[in-house]
Amino acid sequence: MLKNKIFFITIAFAFLQTHLALGQLFKKTSDSYSSVGIGAGTSHYFGDLSPYRTFYYAIYSNVRWNGTINYTAQLNSKFAARASVTYLRLFGNDATYGGKLADGKSGINQQRIRNLHFKNDMLEFAVMGLYSFRPLDMNRRKNDGLQWSPYVGLGIGLVSNNPMAKDRITDNTGGISRDKVQSGWTALRNADTETDKKYSSITPVIPLSLGIKTMLKPNLILGIEGSLRFTFTDYLDDVSTGRYSTDALSYRANEDYFALTGKSRLESYMKATGNQAVGSLYPSVDAENHESRTGFRGSKRNDMYILTQVTLNYIIGSRVKCPPLGQ
Repeated sequence: MLKNKIFFITIAFAFLQTHLALGQLFKKTSDSYSSVGIGAGTSHYFGDLSPYRTFYYAIYSNVRWNGTINYTAQLNSKFAARASVTYLRLFGNDATYGGKLADGKSGINQQRIRNLHFKNDMLEFAVMGLYSFRPLDMNRRKNDGLQWSPYVGLGIGLVSNNPMAKDRITDNTGGISRDKVQSGWTALRNADTETDKKYSSITPVIPLSLGIKTMLKPNLILGIEGSLRFTFTDYLDDVSTGRYSTDALSYRANEDYFALTGKSRLESYMKATGNQAVGSLYPSVDAENHESRTGFRGSKRNDMYILTQVTLNYIIGSRVKCPPLGQ
């Protein structure tokens, strides 16, 4: 915990120093100001439980949320520096990925058999540089209508990483335990879920953003932004190239019930295996015929996520105003 705090304090200090340096580099103009903002939106995960080859399913499947606060220093009409803190949740579930549109797809069928899931509540601190293609006119009158300013952003940051999963919900006799359905989540980072697994609770992230903003009032800016977060880990979902272990949270293909809901997964399993016969074998008996217990859990490619956000920024720094002519 102390290590995490040190990382975030270091990044905050680095941003402060950068902001001071940029203030010296860029001379203030009539478009220079500071603002604080708040926003919220959606989060979309890409990784072993949401493959890149079917990225379009992640746009609507297993969508979760994010909330953010930020401080922005508008250095001149085109360039700005922004620091943000974002709390977000990522989620992945083999059982529901792609919804009905993914039914019958071979790659998705194998995921349905594998039956892994996770959630990851993450705290992100990022520093970005922003460039506006069409700067806002800070002196526009109220009756001039809205003026939209598209912009791009690039930066660097740190994000916490603590994937979790639900425990198995069957009791010692093989029957379903309702208490376990209602129980909490188990952290996976220190669990022995696959061989040779080792990853940190903090990972660097590179945000790449595209957005548009407009001034609603003289001191209020509305922004709409989508950003892709590149990470340096393959373990946002706790799944990579390691093999299954003997840990109860490692191999989930042989579960007869969905851990999240307590409902039977027999119908989904039968569709995924292509066995529609009456009296088909249950996953607890048949799973290893389709998903080897000694096989690899996932593939090697770093995970990433997308954030969409709608923000409101309030200008707190006084803008530099030009004196009237003749003075």
